[in-house]
Amino acid sequence: MTTRSPVGLPKSYDPITERAADYLQRRRFWDWSAADQAELDAWLADSTLHRVAWLRLEGSVAYTEELVVLFPSELGLDLRKTVPAGIGTLMRRRFLFPLLAAASIALAALWGGPFIASWLAPPDRVDSTDVGGRTLLSFADRTQIELNTDTTVRTRMTTAERTVWLEKGEAWFHVAHDVAHPFSVIVGKHRITDLGTEFLVRRDANDVDVILLNGRASLSAEGAQTATLTPGEEAVATSATLTVTRKTPQQLADELAWRQGMLVFRNTPLSQVVRKFNRYNTTRLVIADPSIASEKVAVNIRADDYESFLHFAEDALKLRVEREGSIVLISRGPENVKKKAAHPKHSL
Repeated sequence: MTTRSPVGLPKSYDPITERAADYLQRRRFWDWSAADQAELDAWLADSTLHRVAWLRLEGSVAYTEELVVLFPSELGLDLRKTVPAGIGTLMRRRFLFPLLAAASIALAALWGGPFIASWLAPPDRVDSTDVGGRTLLSFADRTQIELNTDTTVRTRMTTAERTVWLEKGEAWFHVAHDVAHPFSVIVGKHRITDLGTEFLVRRDANDVDVILLNGRASLSAEGAQTATLTPGEEAVATSATLTVTRKTPQQLADELAWRQGMLVFRNTPLSQVVRKFNRYNTTRLVIADPSIASEKVAVNIRADDYESFLHFAEDALKLRVEREGSIVLISRGPENVKKKAAHPKHSL
């Protein structure tokens, strides 16, 4: 004959835990059959969440049973009202056992639900881009993060915490300000805290470069160095120094050009141009002749269009371009040796 549990289950925990508790009670108090076992096996095989809820609940029942026996009143259980008076010790134990077991399952389920939900909480979100890639992340609080080429961020955006770890690369942040829930970006041992902000962050090893576009931001750098930035200011923090400089509106626009897929150089040394192109392309440009590294270049060009840049280097800068597989060597052409001093600047 089937025996029902003498204690009803509370309804304040999640449906998966409730289902697991129901199976556990049925197995302990009913006439458990092969069909029942097959039903349980199918439910467990259906989802990892089901298996974890079952194992957690089953493992916590024994501990909860001990608590029910030792501290029933503290747990809100009045077992004396349930056990008939005037019965012998043996009968009392037989009567109490299913009650205690069912109460243990109910309590384990009630406590285990939130614990399982916490234990199964999804890990921090990780997003990244390939070389040359860009992606825009949007969050429920209306914060947006755009990742530049070869960038990885780890985000923890919950109702209690808003933290982003910039593991590598560069990102643009447009933060929805929330006084009760500050927004922080962590770069190595440096931390940027939003004060109602739009800003760029670039990581170079463990150093950080922050450019504030709107609002305010506080930078706490390694070594207890701090700075509160205002729009147009750039802060560069290393392990030993923290410097703040101001940029012009044109420089700020140039810094944001990558969001439209463009690179802007204004009288920039060739070595810096090559280094930046290499951030956006798998084909590597290499300056084979150190004497041309300081050549000044003015270029507006797509970040992925290194071929146009190489044509410009050959035609305007009179440089030699040699391709060796995925590597391009750039050196001074023989016809340009005598003209080195006459062409300090080149533009496209």
